[in-house]
Amino acid sequence: MVATGSSVPHRSKTVAGALALFAGFTGAHRLYLGARWWWAYPLLSLPAMGMALRADPWFRHPGFFFATIVVLVAMLEAIVFCLAPDAKWDARRNPGSARRSASGWMAVLVAIAALMLGVTLMMSVLAIALETWFETMSGR
Repeated sequence: MVATGSSVPHRSKTVAGALALFAGFTGAHRLYLGARWWWAYPLLSLPAMGMALRADPWFRHPGFFFATIVVLVAMLEAIVFCLAPDAKWDARRNPGSARRSASGWMAVLVAIAALMLGVTLMMSVLAIALETWFETMSGR
């Protein structure tokens, strides 16, 4: 069987955003988009979280804060992916694809979920970090 043309995969911004939201710490969204350095996400986040889980309390270990930064970056990427204009997304991510993106409300809902979860995570981690810092400053 002979292929008549090259088939270029069409990459959906909703799928990329959902992968960044739910599995961003593994770099799944970057792997889906075909990025070379996708493996940097798990290389940074998984050992840091593994070290944090061995500590007592795990949520005060520096590895937890480092892994949280990786997760927050992935959530920010989910928002950026989902809210990119379709024409700009296609020009950058689908240059040879015959299909054109026509994202709707699902992309917006993924962006809203990423924003809500990201802000909640960031505020929680900031509260833990400031509590730890104030306790060490007061000499407890």
